[in-house]
This record gives sequence, C-alpha cells and structure tokens, in this order.
Amino acid sequence: MQALVLKEPGGPLHLEEVARPQPGPGEALVRVRACGLGLTLVWNRRGRGFGQGVIRDKFPRIIGHEIAGDVVEVGPQVNAFKPGDRVNVYFYLTCGNCRWCNVGREDLCDNHAGYVGRQIDGGLAEYVTLPERNLCHIPPEMGYVDAAVTADAIATPVHVLRERARVRAPETVLVVGAGGGVGIHMVQMAKVLGARVFAVDLSAEKLALAREQGADEVINSREVGFDEEVRRLTGGRGVDVVVEMVGIADTMRASLNSLGKGGRLVFVGSYDGEAALPLNARALSNELVLTGSRYCSRQELAEAVELVAQGRIRPVVTRICALEEADAVLQSIEAMELPGRACAVVN
Repeated sequence: MQALVLKEPGGPLHLEEVARPQPGPGEALVRVRACGLGLTLVWNRRGRGFGQGVIRDKFPRIIGHEIAGDVVEVGPQVNAFKPGDRVNVYFYLTCGNCRWCNVGREDLCDNHAGYVGRQIDGGLAEYVTLPERNLCHIPPEMGYVDAAVTADAIATPVHVLRERARVRAPETVLVVGAGGGVGIHMVQMAKVLGARVFAVDLSAEKLALAREQGADEVINSREVGFDEEVRRLTGGRGVDVVVEMVGIADTMRASLNSLGKGGRLVFVGSYDGEAALPLNARALSNELVLTGSRYCSRQELAEAVELVAQGRIRPVVTRICALEEADAVLQSIEAMELPGRACAVVN
C-alpha cells in the first residue's frame, strides 16, 4: 500500500510503498478514505510530548488520527464491527477496564498507552489496523471527509464546552484561536449551546470565517488587546467562559483577565508547553475556575457524529488534498496560514 512515512522527529513525510498491515486479535483493518490534517499532526511530526505520562514515539511511523473509512477485515475477538461497516476513529489508546474507562471517561484512562498515529500507525495511508475499541460507527449519509474531521475537531468542542465548561444559555463564551481547525467548530458548538460567542484570532480571513460560522463578535488580537476589548463589549463585566487554544503567556494572561465573576477558563491547546499563568488571591476572588481538557470520551465522539448528521454542526474543511500533498498542507498549518480544517482524501 502507499503511505506517508515519518522517519524522524521534525522530518519530512515520505510517500512510500509499505506492507499492508494485518489485523490481530481485537483489531480491524480499515480502508482509509479520509484523514484530517490539523495542528496536532504538526506536534506529532515534531515528536512533541503531550498528554499524561511519558510515552516514547517510535519511528518510522505513519501519522494521522482523524480517520474515516471502511472496515475490510476483522481479527479474532472482534464482535461489534464487520467488513463493510463505515467508521471513524477515537484518538486515544485506552485499556477499556480501568475505573475511568468503566465510567465512560476514557480520556482519563489510568493505562493510557498513547495515541493513534504516534504509538501505532495512523491514517495517512491506504490502510490502517486499529483496536476495535477505537472505532465508531458513522451513518451511511455522512461523507468520509466530514466523518474524519468530526473525530477530533468537533468531538473536542463537545467535551470542552459541555463537560469542562458546562456552558448554559445565555452565557458568553470567548474562543481564543477561533479561526483554526478546532476553534472554528468550538464557535459552532457554543452556538448550539445557546451562548453569545466572542472570537479571537490574528487575521481578517480567520475572523471572517468565525463570523460566518456564528460568532457574534470578532476581535483581531494584532490590533487590540482582546481582554480590553472583551471588557468594553461586555460593559466591564467580562465573559462567563474562555476557551484558550493558543497557550502562550500573553494569551493566558489576557484570557484570565477576560473572565467575569464565576467564570471558567478551559485550557485546550498550547504553543508553549512551559508557559505559566501567575495567580494570586485577587485573581481568584471571584470564584473563577481554571481547568484543562483532554480530548473526549467515546460517547462524546458518538454524540459529535450525531450533531453533524443532524446538521447542527457543519465541518468546516477549507482545504482538501491528495495524500502526497499532505506534507505541504501541514507546513501551511504550522505557519498559521490555514483557516478551518484540512483533510487528505485517500483514493
């Protein structure tokens, strides 16, 4: 089969002929039809660590975790899927048996074993083998590109805004990094939950896209301090929820300053893993809540699929490319040039 192979951290992706994998016990072989391209793959290519624990990457590796396709073969002990099933893919490699998996919080699995596309091969290839527990059924009317992007770029906002931020109408939500592949769907999810949405980003193109997807207010942080603008737009009150998807020192401080009384700040992504947020009693005196977020549960992935199937959230894919073009598209994402999400289609 053809695959894009990463041979070393930070290196290019090489289009090569490699052996087609075979499913083992508890695994299925999936014919890949589409694989999403986003900032997480930029970090994957660099070998940047994230998540709980220290799990080493192994090379060579086929990256790519936002996968949609068709089951073509199953190994022994696979019961819930059969050849011909259309699926997308859960990102985390979990045990299915710990206290967290047993209560439907697989994102906090005590035996977390890494990630699809890092510790096992991923979807920038014609075929991939995956554990059965990483597969999710998709309806026949859902296109593969939409299903692939839903697996992370939409499932993550479901978890962030319902589980971590607990948004309720008519609250206000500020999305920092709103024009990117996850941020643009965070805007849509906040609107589904009845919020008034403030979108922050660095370019007019990304902010126009955020406005198109439902943002009530847009703020170009190259032109104005977004915390000051949020205070002005809310009459000094601040917002109820901030979703921080940039994670550098300046945006973290401005995000905290944007919160009103009882506000919740959810940290989702980070360009600087060492950035710290100085806190004191005054900053927390208004009963602020600061929390992180880890992907989603398998149930939330299924709910994200349903939201897209119902037309309540629309996957925003602004660039579709062939497998051999994926490396160049990832470079564009790394340069923060691409609004919305990108996706490679595998023929």
